[in-house]
Amino acid sequence: MTTELLKKLGNVEADNLVVGTVPALRVGSALLRKNSGELKRGTVLAKSSVDGTLVILGTKAATDEKLEAYGILTDDITVPANEDVHMTIYISGKFNSNKIILAAGYTMTEADKDTLRKYGIEFTAAATI
Repeated sequence: MTTELLKKLGNVEADNLVVGTVPALRVGSALLRKNSGELKRGTVLAKSSVDGTLVILGTKAATDEKLEAYGILTDDITVPANEDVHMTIYISGKFNSNKIILAAGYTMTEADKDTLRKYGIEFTAAATI
């Protein structure tokens, strides 16, 4: 029994994504849209008004679709081309604005920040280690 208590299970490295305890960090489940490819922890996601799936914030919306900022990806994942995938996301917490990931060429708007704040997600610029 004591050998199991001393066994090394892995390493944890701080990535400075989460930078505070208020608001409280909360995790929920979401459906990532098929064909999203490789997504990294800290990717800010937007929810589709059409099917409720999530895509990277800044993705071009399809015709008759509205994409609204919604949450932040908790872990790296590769989403296959042929199926939507359930994944955990942060639905509230305080995050480092220098560590989040958006669609290439996209800059988060004040409207995005306001929407995320309604969900309990706040940002602050924090120095990285």
